[in-house]
Amino acid sequence: MRKFRWGILGAGFAARKFVLGLRAAKDAEAVLAASRSLGKAREFAAALGITRSAGSYADAVRDVEVDAFYLATPPSTHRDLALHCLNAGKPVLVEKPFAQDAAAARDIVQAARARSVFCMEAMWTRFLPLVRRVKRMIEEGAAGEVRMFTGSFCTAEAVHPDSHVFSPQLGGGATLDRAVYPLSLAFHLLGRPEEITSRALIGGTDVDEDVAILLRYARGPLALIHASLRTQGSNDCVIMGTRAQIRVHAPIYRPFRMTITPIRALERTGKRASRMEAVRESHWVHAAYQRLDRIAAAMLGLSGISRDEYYAGNGYHYEAEEVMACVREGRLESAIMPLDQSLQIVEAMDSIRAQWGMHRRQDSPPALGA
Repeated sequence: MRKFRWGILGAGFAARKFVLGLRAAKDAEAVLAASRSLGKAREFAAALGITRSAGSYADAVRDVEVDAFYLATPPSTHRDLALHCLNAGKPVLVEKPFAQDAAAARDIVQAARARSVFCMEAMWTRFLPLVRRVKRMIEEGAAGEVRMFTGSFCTAEAVHPDSHVFSPQLGGGATLDRAVYPLSLAFHLLGRPEEITSRALIGGTDVDEDVAILLRYARGPLALIHASLRTQGSNDCVIMGTRAQIRVHAPIYRPFRMTITPIRALERTGKRASRMEAVRESHWVHAAYQRLDRIAAAMLGLSGISRDEYYAGNGYHYEAEEVMACVREGRLESAIMPLDQSLQIVEAMDSIRAQWGMHRRQDSPPALGA
């Protein structure tokens, strides 16, 4: 089987990580790098061992030797570039967030389905071994009835107005750049929420720098998500069920460790205290608990079991292998990251931003090269 040939649209941080990640993939290689600047495309290609480069996205998508494109440009350009790939009959992996707003996302989904061309959002976290295991555990009832979910992605960045994360025109802000990770994870594990409530702090460049989101589900669970561009958070995820708590350890975007803690419901029957309860509530046990944290937690039945699921390479190749498998098998969508859910997540982010008056579709900068 010949290698699957990738074209890379964009020459920034995500594009570099993806190309480096492809080295861990089976039968895959990056063969073309494209940017709006030929000099930047050539520099990117030379640094990463890519043989060909293009200074125009329009030229790049016409390349007959590319099997699929990875789109790693700012969110404001996703619609135009994805449509260009799809109109040329080229499968495309669109970096998260899938689009800057729901109208743009719908255009991409409709084009992919109308032209019968594969398209998927590059939410790479979903394809990591640990996340796939957590998904199976929840479906099999390991946590019991899920009652609560918390997730955060907060990392402090120096404010640079020319950076896309601080630019409303380029699709910046904590919601689109950070909250999309725990939000997508909540959709993946719990489904589509019935109600969304949000509050945000807007910074000097007119993007949301801090955001808190509450999701309510019809069947009961509540999910709390927070994201920030200006401070550091725990950057983990906790699924709380009636049988167990599952903590997905940081970083939420590339986890490899979880802790499973059994849930023991308290019985308040008014009966006489047992001897074991008396021991557990004694001064000596609590003194030990405060000084010998882990040992005492085990004595009190509070400690969990840690399990690791290691990823290969830098973790980016898993999403690439999903695209490759789908394209080779003639599938037009991924069951793990379906287009309908990508659209629902962007619709949710529209609703979130509308609640604090910041959602408005910006004029996109030119996406295609000359």
